[in-house]
Amino acid sequence: MSNGIVGHDLPGEGYTVFDSYLLSLLTKSTKYTMSALVKTEGIVLDHILYRETSAIIHIYTRELGRQNYVVNGVRGNRKSRKTALLQPLNRLSMEVYHSPRKDLQRIKEFSLMHPMENIPYHQGTRAQAFFLTELLSKVLIMQDPAGEMYDFLNHSVELMDSAVEGVENLHLFILFKLTQYLGFYPNENRFGKESWFDLKNGDFVQTEPVHELFLTPQKAALFNRLLSADVYNLKQIAVNSFERNVILNALLGFYRLHTHSFGELNTLSVLQSLLHS
Repeated sequence: MSNGIVGHDLPGEGYTVFDSYLLSLLTKSTKYTMSALVKTEGIVLDHILYRETSAIIHIYTRELGRQNYVVNGVRGNRKSRKTALLQPLNRLSMEVYHSPRKDLQRIKEFSLMHPMENIPYHQGTRAQAFFLTELLSKVLIMQDPAGEMYDFLNHSVELMDSAVEGVENLHLFILFKLTQYLGFYPNENRFGKESWFDLKNGDFVQTEPVHELFLTPQKAALFNRLLSADVYNLKQIAVNSFERNVILNALLGFYRLHTHSFGELNTLSVLQSLLHS
């Protein structure tokens, strides 16, 4: 599963601002030597390539939240088991050195918990995986540990890799349910045929909001399907690419209003070309 979207090579000889940033992380990580040895599980988000064979791996862990790990020798040898650290959404069992005062941690041991069976081999689910990891990298910025959120994301990856019925809508389901753990889940007030959805306040309302941040009744009706969705009726969320586009754009608008520095998603165009057109 190629990671050209989320991995970035650093300049070889020239010293850049980005080099300075990584050097500051490395300096901070060695300033304090007291580290606890912690056993945890983790989901690989993305990585930054560093020098010739190393990488900074961003992993969302169950016990420690999102963490940055520097790993040496992760590149250059395709047979090395360390390449598992470069594949988005891989789930790991880890033993790590951790210090709350460090910005950069180290991995003592790790093993791949569940080798992927479908995600790397199907264009649609691979596009969903890249999209999801990019979005998670934006919203889980040094997120505090939350076991329930980790369990939700772990189960979501399992569903995506299982080729569950309605998998083409799974990214919509995941984005919607994730708002519950991020703290801006919509209010489940009464929805009517002529209800608008107020994106700013997260409410279905019976009159058009005075501001412009809302979904029309037609779009709100599609968005409302997410409230009753579960893993057994994913196909009913959107029955065609037009409906998927409406719901996805509504979700992204909702995220932009309720998360900081959300910005643009580089993986969105690939996802749309495969599942939304």
